[in-house]
Amino acid sequence: MNEMPKWMNDPELAGIDKAKLDFIQMMVFEGKNLSPKEMLPFLMGIARRGKEKSVSFSQEEMDLIIAVIKKNSTPEEIQRMDKIMKLMKNKKQ
Repeated sequence: MNEMPKWMNDPELAGIDKAKLDFIQMMVFEGKNLSPKEMLPFLMGIARRGKEKSVSFSQEEMDLIIAVIKKNSTPEEIQRMDKIMKLMKNKKQ
């Protein structure tokens, strides 16, 4: 993964730490081909790694990152992201 994905170069993300963007890209790359059944354990593992590396996001950062990623995604990828976000919200409740 030498080439930086298009979404990471979006000027709207200029104020977000590159380490946070790298963490998100790692999550996107690793979770790309997971089934819905595999997604929840994967997300729990990502959350654990984030805590271990002291990576956290404000709600505003997450909203902005998601909006930028969606702007550069196919309809299928957007649908998958929406499913992931729903799973994450359900996990928090």
